[in-house]
Amino acid sequence: MRTLIAAAFACASAVLAVPAQAQTDDSAMSPWFIRLGAVELQNLHGLDATLAGQPLPGAELNYHHVYTAMVEVGYNFMPDVSVVASIGLPPALSAYADGSLNGLGKMLSTTLGPSALTVQYQPFHDGMFRPYVGAGMADAIVFSTHDAGLVNAKLTNSISPEIEAGTDIMFQENLGMFVEVKKAWLSTHATGTFNGLPFSGTANYAPWVYGTGVTLHF
Repeated sequence: MRTLIAAAFACASAVLAVPAQAQTDDSAMSPWFIRLGAVELQNLHGLDATLAGQPLPGAELNYHHVYTAMVEVGYNFMPDVSVVASIGLPPALSAYADGSLNGLGKMLSTTLGPSALTVQYQPFHDGMFRPYVGAGMADAIVFSTHDAGLVNAKLTNSISPEIEAGTDIMFQENLGMFVEVKKAWLSTHATGTFNGLPFSGTANYAPWVYGTGVTLHF
């Protein structure tokens, strides 16, 4: 989180360095807005797995923290309600054996394409702080998988509900920064072989996503 907080201060400094513009009446503003920033993904450790058909009780996965870039494009189709598409730059994600599998090392790595489509409610359009909440669906597409302990690994794409909350912090009428958190319940089914034995499991990584960056309302 220290990295994201530092990024937030950097964004704020950049915004404050922009020359002040004339205030624009809300009725004259475009319904479009965009948020550009960096996010940190923190995955949960759930793993329901079998090896050679036998369950692996207490099996877990451990992930390093993942940082990537994100863009959100939103459209206000009602005064307080908008539809928002979020797309993350595909991050590389490595999974390590944990729990009862601790000590077995790296299981695999994969490159995922995260995205979401949500409806956001933002009731405040004046003042510096303009909080919002949202809900919708998240999606993770598997672009590539690289074997480690798990050989010939195959992962499934995932779609799940997502909720989010955040705030725009406006330094000018149409320019500021944002801070937000998202929660999705994504999972993937993995198959392959481990030590020559058939492996099958569902990794419930259900990430928390913490983001900050610049927000621009047209």
